[in-house]
Amino acid sequence: MGRTIKQEFGSLEEEILNVKSILLKEREFERSLFLEKGEQSKAIQAAELEDLKFVVGNTWRAEFKISASTKAKEWLKPGIPVLLKGNSESIFGNIYRTNDTQLTVQIRGDYEWEDSEFQISKWFQESTYDLYNEIIAKVLEDKDSLSHKKLNWILGFGLGEKPTPPKSGLTTPPLERIFQIADYGMIFGPPGTGKTTLLMQAVEFIKAKNESVLTLCPTNFACDYIVELALKKGIRVIRLGNSTKIKEEVLPHHIDHLIQEHPDQKQIHNWQTELKAIQKKANSWKRNFGKEEKEERKALRKEAKFLLTTIREAESNIRMKLLDNAELIVSTFSGFGNEFKKGRVFDYVFVDEATQSLDPGCYLALYVGKKTFYFGDPKQLGASFSHPDHESLHSFLEKAVAFDTGERVIFLEKQFRMKPEILGFPNKTYYESKILTHPDAKWNNNLDISNVFGNNSPILWIDTAGSDSEEETEGEEPSFFNHTEIQLIETLFRLGIPKEQTTVISPYRGQVEKLINVSSGRWFTQTIDSFQGRESEIVILSLVRSNNDGEIGFLLNPKRLNVALTRAKSHLILIGDSGTLCQAKEFQDLYSYIESVGEIRSIYEFME
Repeated sequence: MGRTIKQEFGSLEEEILNVKSILLKEREFERSLFLEKGEQSKAIQAAELEDLKFVVGNTWRAEFKISASTKAKEWLKPGIPVLLKGNSESIFGNIYRTNDTQLTVQIRGDYEWEDSEFQISKWFQESTYDLYNEIIAKVLEDKDSLSHKKLNWILGFGLGEKPTPPKSGLTTPPLERIFQIADYGMIFGPPGTGKTTLLMQAVEFIKAKNESVLTLCPTNFACDYIVELALKKGIRVIRLGNSTKIKEEVLPHHIDHLIQEHPDQKQIHNWQTELKAIQKKANSWKRNFGKEEKEERKALRKEAKFLLTTIREAESNIRMKLLDNAELIVSTFSGFGNEFKKGRVFDYVFVDEATQSLDPGCYLALYVGKKTFYFGDPKQLGASFSHPDHESLHSFLEKAVAFDTGERVIFLEKQFRMKPEILGFPNKTYYESKILTHPDAKWNNNLDISNVFGNNSPILWIDTAGSDSEEETEGEEPSFFNHTEIQLIETLFRLGIPKEQTTVISPYRGQVEKLINVSSGRWFTQTIDSFQGRESEIVILSLVRSNNDGEIGFLLNPKRLNVALTRAKSHLILIGDSGTLCQAKEFQDLYSYIESVGEIRSIYEFME
């Protein structure tokens, strides 16, 4: 696949310090965005603390009485990170549940809770940055471990002492290859080549060997998907992470839930009842109390602290038993922070969606696994950063593949997703035509769109050139949208494109928001970036850009175009202005390719 990345740094330490400065810049930028966007103005100005419940481990739920303004209602959704500001302390948490008069926030960590009134505003995930800094500090301190050596080799340093894995024949199946490699490897899986299927086969194999395995993912969506696959295969799986962001079907397999359901929980439950009574008494003296009450409150707090320690020790034992007994543990990087600090190590660690994982998460995977494998596609989009300077950073996986001599890269060459005509252009442009379509590839052969287009072409471009399809922007944070393309999409659905088998994708948030409003839930719409890793029988790709200067902006990122062109299984319908787009060579080549294997149609055929 050709090495396109040059080594920018003189040593591993230099590279890691650079990652550290990128994260610092990103964190400050996120914070300033929140403050600039006036998130404060949308805050709940006065929320009254009504109750504080201890849940499990270091997790609490705080219940507030609120009267939320209309502005606040926009962001009051489960899972959203929030900042609680009282007079004496600031507390970070996530929304657990909400209605018109009540808001429950889930909090990790112990606070004093001196205040009874708080301002609550939407925030960003600060705790993830804290964990990443801890991982970076560990890597910088720890120069002698095998994990440090592996990281050194992966990122292209100290290659002289790197051990060579056993040679594999060209016909060695990928699964077998994973178990021949003794330290780490990269599973390079182009779209539709079954990366996650392979990962699950490997998990079953490890389960049969009675060894331990952890799967880490950058998103909750990816974690939940792995858990669901494991459950179908009858694997005893435990999900770690922030329970406010987890699918309801997966929650029964979350560690907190399993601890609460454990038979040893009865005694803990009694202690919790006692703890609640003590806390209630201690908190009932918030106002106007003298020296004696102060002393008594101090004594009550001491008693509560002792009880809490007892509960936590008992729970910690249950937690350890559960985790030791699991056949698979699945977590986001940040959800695994506590176990990382305790030094838990696995026989195997798999990182799914490794392309979208930030570097410190990938370091973590090396430190907690005797053998670590990264699954992903370096030719697709990396992690999404907020700071404009970080748009074209290379992902950890991309660097790992580029700096490897090929012995630890397992390339998956058979795709099961899309018709060959849809695969053709990305295969030639991004994968040196190395992907083959498997004879068992599954798409819906009965899906016929000839009632709309007169024939059933797998790939076509509806050209809006010459129509009044000018792009537009609006609002404080402008993102492009295109009314003509939105109307055309509505027309296609009206003419009979099956809604339930179609996803509409677009590079621009502005266009996606307008499409979601227009569709009123009748069809599914997402940005290209958030649809990475997913697929749909039919994909309509709205390209939006239409101007006289040939300006295409970030659409020119080949990784974004690659993701956009490889989501469809049966039919890919592009909508765009060839006059604007084809001023760029890649779009010109794409247009010619569709002309030769598919169809170019004019928007005028579909206008009333």
